Amino acid sequence: MIKSSIRLFASSGRLTHLNKKLSLSPTTTLIFKKPLIKNYAAVSSIKKDHATVSALKKDHEITESSNSRTYHWVSPEAEDLIAKAYARHQALADKKQSYPPSISVADLEKLDKNFHFEPVDIVDKMAFRTMKIFTHAFFNKRYNHHAVVLETVAAVPGIVASAARHMRSLRNMQRDNGWINPLQEESENERMHLLIWMQVTKPTKLERVLVIIAQGLYLNAYVLFYCLSPRAAHRFVGYLEEEAFEAYTDYLKAIDDGSIPNVPAPEIAKKYYRLPENATLRDCVLHVRADECMHRDFNRIIS
Repeated sequence: MIKSSIRLFASSGRLTHLNKKLSLSPTTTLIFKKPLIKNYAAVSSIKKDHATVSALKKDHEITESSNSRTYHWVSPEAEDLIAKAYARHQALADKKQSYPPSISVADLEKLDKNFHFEPVDIVDKMAFRTMKIFTHAFFNKRYNHHAVVLETVAAVPGIVASAARHMRSLRNMQRDNGWINPLQEESENERMHLLIWMQVTKPTKLERVLVIIAQGLYLNAYVLFYCLSPRAAHRFVGYLEEEAFEAYTDYLKAIDDGSIPNVPAPEIAKKYYRLPENATLRDCVLHVRADECMHRDFNRIIS
């Protein structure tokens, strides 16, 4: 007697297809008796199906394991590199003298894939569409100037969210479980990006006026947005950081093809990221892009 027990998981589309092929219910035990097997071809077919089910079951278990990770939409390698890169900058009010080892340019270049988080419900879709409308006003081919305008508003969400959570913690007389400080750090990090780009390019008077208008409108809109739905507000920022990632990737391409000169990195960037003396603008953009990866994933988690 050949006895095989095959457990099929109905949650997998491929396994459901195999259920139909073998005429099985979602969870079935098959017992194949010898008189039913007429030839070796039939035996081979049964063994092949059994091996297929085993492989699919293993694949399903691996998928379940990967989905149990906090940042499950990001590859483990990218998650590790993002954490190392973000740990390099001088944190808010940080007085320590020792820092993690420097991350290489080659490692930073590995973060060239943008990990998109697919909208799963109406809140996600609303945040994603709002972000698309918003970013069309800022992302263009004048990377230096638009980076300045962008970073003036990019620091708003972190400080608004940290203030809102701080006040809620006071009202409820409860701890916030550690979310306030990372949000303040995010806002400070974005402000440092602005100071770095201010050394690379000088904004025009028109851009300064645009900054004042954009910041005023965005601040009030985001405060209202956050009061209505903190989750949607954080999802919006997560998608906004996806676009920022793409913008800085285009910035790198422009440097590589010679459209933008690869000048020495600003002194403030060297101090903030502890870059070597021969660091260039390209190195600076790589570090800023890595920061945007961290903000992208952090806001997805907090939402």
